[in-house]
Amino acid sequence: MNKGSVQREEMGAGSSTWWFDARGLDDAALRQAVERSNCTHLLVDHSALKSITSAKKLVVWVEKVGDLSDLAPSVSVLTPHEEVRKAAVASGRAAGLFIEVRDLEAEFPYCVMVCERGDDFVVIDIEHATYIPYELLIAKTIGKKTQVLRSVPIKGLARVVDDIHQSLNAFATMEHGIGVVFRSKDVAAVDSLSKNLRHRQASIMNLLPARVEEIQHTGLGHRVCVDTTSMMSAEEGMVVGSTGWGGILVCSETHHLPHMNLREFRVNAGAVHSYIWGPDGSAFYLSEMRAGAEVMCVDLAGRARVVSVGRAKIERRPMLKIRCSVPLELVPPQLQARVESMLEMQERVTPKGERVGSGDRRVHINTFLQNDWHVRVMGADGKVRHCTLLQPGDELLAHVDDPGRHTGLRIEENIIEK
Repeated sequence: MNKGSVQREEMGAGSSTWWFDARGLDDAALRQAVERSNCTHLLVDHSALKSITSAKKLVVWVEKVGDLSDLAPSVSVLTPHEEVRKAAVASGRAAGLFIEVRDLEAEFPYCVMVCERGDDFVVIDIEHATYIPYELLIAKTIGKKTQVLRSVPIKGLARVVDDIHQSLNAFATMEHGIGVVFRSKDVAAVDSLSKNLRHRQASIMNLLPARVEEIQHTGLGHRVCVDTTSMMSAEEGMVVGSTGWGGILVCSETHHLPHMNLREFRVNAGAVHSYIWGPDGSAFYLSEMRAGAEVMCVDLAGRARVVSVGRAKIERRPMLKIRCSVPLELVPPQLQARVESMLEMQERVTPKGERVGSGDRRVHINTFLQNDWHVRVMGADGKVRHCTLLQPGDELLAHVDDPGRHTGLRIEENIIEK
């Protein structure tokens, strides 16, 4: 299993690429926001190129073939003219067309042709929010290097859909997504797009083998079913635990139920007081789950994706406490150092011959689940376990984390959880 904190995977081609359109904008604070963002390219005017210093890949807007002569080979070219694109490619540069579609029915065949021929990229602007034409263009570029993008703000959506969600919708088109050429004078908008995109990208959560230490029947309590707007696979679930130290992987309802239909969108997650892990290392109480909230859906390899909550269903049910532990040598280094420091402090003040604290170097995790056979958790061997059949000594998959939280966000603090 993976060790360490949440790690970001490489962005999928076409699913999260965004450029910033800096043409005609000269704002130092805005430029700094763009530089610290996760945008990949900076689009600039030819006249401003010599004054631009950026770590981003530069794309120059060019309208005349003669303006290509003083460009460095590393600079890409975006142009509305086919003859300029051809000349740029002939000179060894990456280049693509900007196509502003005014008559979709008449001009769409040309857009398809451009996408099929395998240009480096193409920016195609179609009015309004429809993504059906882009879905067709994505299908035409499967297996090709061409990156399809559109400009944001989108024509016809001003003051209707905000620029951030216009962009996020583009990234999600047909799962593959199209790229975005983003234009804004607002520093907060640049920061927001970067943050929203980062926490929607696929990530890895460290999952470790946790030994079951104790099973306790705890009577009636309120448990939460988290129903999402996404279908989950048999290998997926959510991380749920009673403390900020971590939780176990509770399976989605994708496994055989003898008396009812499957609910592949659901995780029967646990007691209302429990934490459930969300984007960017956040953790929220299950009682806070409501329509529109975002949580992490995690598979047995630790691959995680953000899913939206459609509803939270809270009912009184018999509950089961599962107490697990993870050897200290398996946990992330920063957490291991924190626990070791606490143990060393205890050892310094404990007379020789006396027992030191708990006496073991393990991180302990509690999880409360509905006491029912159909609620499953993921075993460390990649096989599901019925929670009612668990016994001490069984091994489950668990996520171990720093415990400090304030309104769900991680903070550094001294905290005791029992």
